[in-house]
Amino acid sequence: MAAFPLVFDEVMIKMLRKAAKNKQLKEILKSMLDGVEEKGPEAGKLLDSHLFIYEIKNKHPPLRLYFKHNIQTNEIYIFEFEMKTSEEKKQLTISKIKFKAQNL
Repeated sequence: MAAFPLVFDEVMIKMLRKAAKNKQLKEILKSMLDGVEEKGPEAGKLLDSHLFIYEIKNKHPPLRLYFKHNIQTNEIYIFEFEMKTSEEKKQLTISKIKFKAQNL
């Protein structure tokens, strides 16, 4: 049994299905998700201490994965992943994730 069960919403499930068509991307995401499942919040960098939102970065290709740790249930909510582009896009994504996290 996983130390930190992963929870995916419909948007993330669709993203993962699309990503599964690219073997390299699929392997990178699998590795990232395995790490989150094993280490929980310690797998990523804390972005928001009130909402417990974390980010994991991959350098090649430049990929970011965002998740939230639910302390009461010990579940990890996987929100989104994106190719790293600009700082503006990153901030827009983080704002969107914060909104989702507040409504869980």
